[in-house]
Amino acid sequence: MSDKITPAEAKVPIGQKAAFGAGHFILNVLPGTLGVFIQFFLLTAWGVDPLWAGLLGGLPRIFDAITDPIMGFITDNTKSRWGRRRPYIFFGSILSGILFFLMWQLDDNASESYIIWHVMILQLLFLIGNTMFATPLVGLGYEMTPDYHERTRLMAFSNTMGQIAWMIVPWLYVIIPDSDTFSTKPEGVRTMALIVGCLTIVFGILPSLFCKGMDAGEMEDRERISFKTLAKNLKKLWEGIVQVSKNKPFMKLCGATFLVFNGFQLVAAFGVFIIVFYMYNGSYDMAGTWPAWFNTINAIITAFIVIPIISKIATRIGKRNAFLLSTFLSIVGYVLKWWGFDVELNAQFNETALGQSLTEGLGTIFNFLNPHLESIGASWFTINVEDGVPWLIFLPIPLFAFGMGGLFTLMMSMTADVCDLDELENGLPRKEGTFGAIYWLMVKLGQSIALVLSGVILSIVGFVPDADVQTIETMYNLRIADIVVPAGTAAIAFIIMWSYNLDEDRVTEIGAELKRRKVKPKVITSSGYLAHKNFSFSELNLQPDLKYDLDFSNQAASEIKNLFHSTLKKGLHGICFSPYEEGQDLDDELSEEQISRRMRIIQPYTKWVRSFSCTKGNEYIPKIAKQNNLQTVVGAWISNDQDKNEAEINELVRLAKAGLVDIAVVGNEVLLRNELSEAEVLTYIQKVKDLLPPGIPVTYVDSYYIFDQYPSLIKACDVILINCYPFWEGADIDVSNAYLRYMYHLIKQQAEGKPVIISETGWPSDGESTENADPSNKNAMKYFINVNHWANQEDVEFFYFSSFDESWKIHHEGDVGQRWGIWDKTEKLKYK
Repeated sequence: MSDKITPAEAKVPIGQKAAFGAGHFILNVLPGTLGVFIQFFLLTAWGVDPLWAGLLGGLPRIFDAITDPIMGFITDNTKSRWGRRRPYIFFGSILSGILFFLMWQLDDNASESYIIWHVMILQLLFLIGNTMFATPLVGLGYEMTPDYHERTRLMAFSNTMGQIAWMIVPWLYVIIPDSDTFSTKPEGVRTMALIVGCLTIVFGILPSLFCKGMDAGEMEDRERISFKTLAKNLKKLWEGIVQVSKNKPFMKLCGATFLVFNGFQLVAAFGVFIIVFYMYNGSYDMAGTWPAWFNTINAIITAFIVIPIISKIATRIGKRNAFLLSTFLSIVGYVLKWWGFDVELNAQFNETALGQSLTEGLGTIFNFLNPHLESIGASWFTINVEDGVPWLIFLPIPLFAFGMGGLFTLMMSMTADVCDLDELENGLPRKEGTFGAIYWLMVKLGQSIALVLSGVILSIVGFVPDADVQTIETMYNLRIADIVVPAGTAAIAFIIMWSYNLDEDRVTEIGAELKRRKVKPKVITSSGYLAHKNFSFSELNLQPDLKYDLDFSNQAASEIKNLFHSTLKKGLHGICFSPYEEGQDLDDELSEEQISRRMRIIQPYTKWVRSFSCTKGNEYIPKIAKQNNLQTVVGAWISNDQDKNEAEINELVRLAKAGLVDIAVVGNEVLLRNELSEAEVLTYIQKVKDLLPPGIPVTYVDSYYIFDQYPSLIKACDVILINCYPFWEGADIDVSNAYLRYMYHLIKQQAEGKPVIISETGWPSDGESTENADPSNKNAMKYFINVNHWANQEDVEFFYFSSFDESWKIHHEGDVGQRWGIWDKTEKLKYK
């Protein structure tokens, strides 16, 4: 069970949950009513052929699916005083309600061709309004809370309210044909269309009035939406769709939803046909209200039992495991329908003592209710138990209800998690609208296929819509389809979600990193790198150079990772060696074993190794490097402690005389830290030169601009080693490599022909930002790739900083200081 507590600021107030749930009530009422009208009443009220009814229901859904990503892109990039989602929700609900009403104003005796064209055209217009309402509503839900579990609770609440629609919609099968309520079925359809249209307007506008998402925030990097930018917008839309489609966890969610929902949708009307034509021989009067009660009880159990259970289970075992469990239970439930709809078994159960007791109890209740229901004109709600009660049809419901109850509660919550992952990997703007649109695009494409195939299946099995009875063979095959289709699609979805890996720990980690990014950048003065910068980057007019800098804008995270791995595999000139394990600090003695273990890890990827000290076990580094056929840059750590300086220099000389030093370094960033004077550093350099055997270059390492300020250092050093950190100076990742080249060439032109080596450069994968420089896995990989790309083309020698993450640096440079390694603190490659 999770031990994480949702912070107060991440909780969604009950009023906002209710308003969001009201929107989801409409999201379910509209397609539910539309499905009943098209799949059932077009057949039974107007006599439209099942195949045409299926096409009429399915084809407009393809258009609907295509408009969703467009609407998602628009809402993601809208900026208004009312937010980026709510204006569309407000006007979309009004437009949807009006057009749904107009769609079903058909005359009783309208011809089939007129009906098809009227419903087709009005449905297309209705779907535009519905997309304007539904797509931003879904996107709003993804951004109402950043908390892993509060997202599940929000979606559970809204899904429960959405299920109220499915408690109501099944009664359309009963109310509309009831002669005491409506004189004709077409009249009933027209009247109910008016009621649904009004409900859509009243409840649909509530989320726009009361729900809060990121609407109030100042989101950056939005695209300008206008007719002038139409071509650019369409290009950006396509790029966004491509980028989203490469998000593997999200595509698994889409695939599983496509299968589970549309497997259920494909046979949604079959239950009614099976009850009426199989169990009651085509008599709607004998079937009474049982078809409606079957679907209503399903919705009640889903809303008030299954969804709360799923929400609790997801908290205990995770969303993915909760989905797998709920899907498995639904498959069992679908299979049990074979016995639940068996006429003989229902008759036998009614003869048992339990069956008789249940029937008598139900009869007592409705014998009391029926007169009162008839007196208020609700005779369609009454139940007659004289012919028995088909109790067993309700037996599978608590199990297969887990399928739909778990689906949207969990999937919409997991989609919100995926939006965080996308922001982490691809940056702003956040694309909740695009994710929601593509998610529902998959749903609607599948739904269109389901609506078409439902008509095809009815035709294949020989179902005749205006016949009083159906053949035994027809009903037998229809019962098989009613089980096999949803159980089969659910089983495939189970397999797809088995490998889904975006769990609570990973989502929490992503959320923490995003939160750090949004904090106002902290200027880390201890590094000293910002102190010298008296210019703005705009003054330098830095621009990426396509000769050296790869364009990552259209590359997914997986492609960048592949490029990183291929770059690393080709090898580096050098790596700065970081020997300290978790829990160790500068005062700890390093073991030969840990140096040897880490050296074996980096050996396949570099030619040179750079060390920073010659004492406390660091003296093992050049020895073990040579054992691994690596060349060495060996540093003596110099500071304002003269005794330690003498120990470091003596050990450096000993290692050099032993043939373990290829380049000797006297001090690292001593002047940057203001620990010694220029004259003192020069004295130490000369002292080491006098003590070392001839042929070993002696140098000093510091930030590039220190060599610009102290030309005497260039004269004193045999080779020039400069530390270059665009990150510490606040450079945006897109111009960081251009700035690195600026640093390098600034010193190169002053080097008097001496070799210039970049002794340190790198980019952190996590932590606090420095001005415009943001640490992240993606930025670290991009920097690594482009640095190597430039260095290989121009034969620039450089040492990448660093090999391993080292936790001790958190005390000196903040959280970001411990995140510079190619490998993490457990010696695992970070960018897998």
